[in-house]
Amino acid sequence: MKREILASVVLACAAFAYADSMEEARQLVVSGDYENARKMASSLASKDAKLASTPLYNYIIGVCDFEDGDFNGARKHLETSRAKGYGPAYLYLGRLAFLDYDFEKAQDLYGEFRRYRDKAGQGAGETVEELEAQLTAAENALERVEKVTVLDSIAVPAKDFFKAYRLPASAGRLLTPEEMPQKKHQGGAVMAFMNEGSDFMMWGEPDSVGNVRLVESLRLTDGTWQEPVATPEILNPDGYADYPFMMPDGVTLYYAADGTGSIGGYDIFVVTRDAQTGEYLQPQNLGMPFNSPYDDFMLAIDEENGVGWWATDRNELGDKLTIYVYKVNDMRRNYDPDDEDILDKARLTDYRSTWNPDESQEIEELLNVISDIDPNKVEKRAEFYLPKGNGEYYTSANDFKNAGARSALKKYLLSSMALEKSEANLKELRTRYARNHADNVRQMVITAETEIEKEREEVRKLRSEIYRLEKGGK
Repeated sequence: MKREILASVVLACAAFAYADSMEEARQLVVSGDYENARKMASSLASKDAKLASTPLYNYIIGVCDFEDGDFNGARKHLETSRAKGYGPAYLYLGRLAFLDYDFEKAQDLYGEFRRYRDKAGQGAGETVEELEAQLTAAENALERVEKVTVLDSIAVPAKDFFKAYRLPASAGRLLTPEEMPQKKHQGGAVMAFMNEGSDFMMWGEPDSVGNVRLVESLRLTDGTWQEPVATPEILNPDGYADYPFMMPDGVTLYYAADGTGSIGGYDIFVVTRDAQTGEYLQPQNLGMPFNSPYDDFMLAIDEENGVGWWATDRNELGDKLTIYVYKVNDMRRNYDPDDEDILDKARLTDYRSTWNPDESQEIEELLNVISDIDPNKVEKRAEFYLPKGNGEYYTSANDFKNAGARSALKKYLLSSMALEKSEANLKELRTRYARNHADNVRQMVITAETEIEKEREEVRKLRSEIYRLEKGGK
């Protein structure tokens, strides 16, 4: 009898120990360490088979499956967890419904999670407000699904997927980090955009707290590049911003961001900047079908041929992405939001359904044009130039018809040279300060940095002024 009692006590202690360890695994889930959460939960279940049927175990494995992209496995485990009364499962089941574009079901499941959380108190851990905001954004986007003719759908490896875009020289270039001329910035970038004239670049780079921000840099007249300047927070105040593409006009920017205003994950945004002040205006979400509850990014437009490209992982292809090639509209036209097939049109269930039979010949011709484009072809450039667009560029003051533009060009070149000298002086001051940390040198560095920012702004304004005057400005 004593032996049986002792055995029962041992088993009870083991059960408590397993329960504590399973709670540790849940905490790993909360902290985002899904790999170790799965390992711990699986290890515990291998020692006690009964744990595999518990709601907490199924919740942990279901969340890990979800974060790994195994949505079928996630649904199975989370449904088991919910059936056994575990409230947090509602949150991830709602996310699964959202990814299925079943927005009504997602709203109901988020509501169930809210009720569980309110009853359990804030100790429940997870939050639903951000997910509900995405859901609202998605429902609003369904009211304005743009009619686009999708020419083709291409599955490509996720790494360097943008190298599959076939863009002419007039659209600029999409570079891998290794192709960036700024060697010391290669490590933080996943890609970079370089304009047609090869004198402007933009890419995403982690800031001091690890958030990826868009930065931009101009090539100076001696061929070197200025230190990148961070774009303002209006482009993405609370998340990541990356995958930039600047139109040849130099004022229209497409990029991807995952913060406020996103439907889900990365969304594609468009923003314009004032040609005079350089100030970015309020970004606009491109909406559906470009964006989805999944990650959508790297929209690039070939104005020369009226063709656009963007990438998405909405089709769940594992380590591959889908690239859509589409015909750019002259003006936005939307589907009727009451269309019974609006969900299929929003998610591009069958991209061929976007074709108009009368456009079949045009589509074929466009696809042939695209196949003939060599994106690696780079025209040899002169020492001095400013891009005109459509593959043409200015190489001397005589190329400008407007006298005011020629005058602004002279000021621009002089200011660029002055900026180069200032940056060289700052570099020398920093070297001096590194040697002895003298307070007077430190102050000189601070003053020089302030002045250089003003000079950079002046160079950028003069560059914009050249274009404004040449296009008929006063």
